Amino acid sequence: MEKSGGFDMAKITTASKIVMVAGILLLVDSFLSWQKVCFDTGVLGDICAKANAWGGNGGWAGVIMGILLIILLIWEGTQLAEMPMNLSIGVTPTKGTAYLGFAVVIFGLLKFIFAITNEGSLGAWIGLVLLIAIGYGSWMKFQEPETVAAPPASGGSDGGFTA
Repeated sequence: MEKSGGFDMAKITTASKIVMVAGILLLVDSFLSWQKVCFDTGVLGDICAKANAWGGNGGWAGVIMGILLIILLIWEGTQLAEMPMNLSIGVTPTKGTAYLGFAVVIFGLLKFIFAITNEGSLGAWIGLVLLIAIGYGSWMKFQEPETVAAPPASGGSDGGFTA
């Protein structure tokens, strides 16, 4: 008996799995502390301030990374759900994922550099690992062959349409 419909994990490429899982984890990590600065006040002890990837030094790069990451997750999610977006942007779905992934990595690395040069925290290092994973998944996606739709069946001079 053959199953009809449903979501089949076997159809998803390894590159898509890497990009989606690392992307979701990076989105969660972006809200953790990427920077931490503490001041010793003496009597009151240490007073610390924290910033996530969306703020602090280089916050602009974190915001761009976050927005591109959300777009990447939506883009790849629609491809996995077999609901391709009909956008005339001149980029195939696999290349679109790769380009978005590369952009996330570039702005994420900029944010990471700002974070670690200004009291970087553990969240930044976790983000770096996830950025490397997204970069690798994007590179795999970039190397995937393009899927070409089958040409329409020709049935004569009416362009293949029958009445």
